[in-house]
Amino acid sequence: MLNPEFRRDKVVVFVSTAVDCALKAQGFDASQIPEYVVFDVFGIRAFFPKVSKLFVGYDLVFTIFGPLYLSRRVPNHVVGFAQLWILCPENEISTAAGRYAQLRTSLLYKIKWLFFKNLSSRLVVELPHVKSKLVARKGYPDARIDVAFNCVSALYFDRARWAPVNIPPRNAKRVIRIGYPARAYPHKNLKIILDVARILKKLSDVDFQFYVTLQNSEWAEFSSEYRAVINNVGELAPAQCPAFYEAMDGVLFVSLLECFSATPLEAMVMRRPLFASDREFVRDCCGAHAVYVNPLDPQIIAKAIFEWFFMVSEETRRRRIEDAYAYLNSLPGSRDRAAAYIKIIQNQLNDGVPK
Repeated sequence: MLNPEFRRDKVVVFVSTAVDCALKAQGFDASQIPEYVVFDVFGIRAFFPKVSKLFVGYDLVFTIFGPLYLSRRVPNHVVGFAQLWILCPENEISTAAGRYAQLRTSLLYKIKWLFFKNLSSRLVVELPHVKSKLVARKGYPDARIDVAFNCVSALYFDRARWAPVNIPPRNAKRVIRIGYPARAYPHKNLKIILDVARILKKLSDVDFQFYVTLQNSEWAEFSSEYRAVINNVGELAPAQCPAFYEAMDGVLFVSLLECFSATPLEAMVMRRPLFASDREFVRDCCGAHAVYVNPLDPQIIAKAIFEWFFMVSEETRRRRIEDAYAYLNSLPGSRDRAAAYIKIIQNQLNDGVPK
């Protein structure tokens, strides 16, 4: 429902076709919003006058995740920031790339930052470490940054809304399935799974099976050996993700660079052990409730997975899983996140000063 505070105002919601389809698939009723517009614009095309003028004349524009490439500044532009490459340009992915790729990426993110810096009234981030880096590394004013903690989708608490995923039944008792839901972005570090699988095969006669969730075009880019060892269930709709986790015995998350990812929270709510990168962006949202690994060392990753299933007692595993679930339930939920957004919007409309 439209928040009562906004019912007296003219609220226009622009969503992409992809977001519109995802919302409707989860039963969202767009008729509750007086002006709900499905509108696709990609990247810098928003800079064109025909697009930019759509956002002129409002008292406030809220871009959930920016930048929004407008050709003119709009008053009270609240923008979600989730571009850690801007804050950490020197990372494992950029340094491994060729000189041309490094220069191209550096220029791209410098342009993105100019739009964040010059066309936003305030930024909204998902975790405290991002705010700290924005202040320390980019000099963005602390008072103009809000933290609205992200959360696990309410979908995970409503089994009736889950959709099935096509995963074949187990063909043997001694099978352990590990899932890594992600797109094939370089920072997701998917290639390391093959080495982890090889090492686990030497450590145990148990059949460790790894599952990814890639589009066909992404899957085709991996080697024939990778595709022979790793299983791909294809791209998942949001409603299929709970069933994917439920079919797994553990969740792998060895990303190298994130502002925030929902995967760790989703693993906890589905009561699955999480083998995750020992990085600030995971610890900020998971605390002690993950098995932390060096995401660049397949030996350490494989050892952590093996030890969890064969050297940690069943009682300890159960307790840690339940502790993680309880921790997840103590975090802000979707209503809390919506309320945080509304408060930020109201404060910006009132006087631009956080309260």
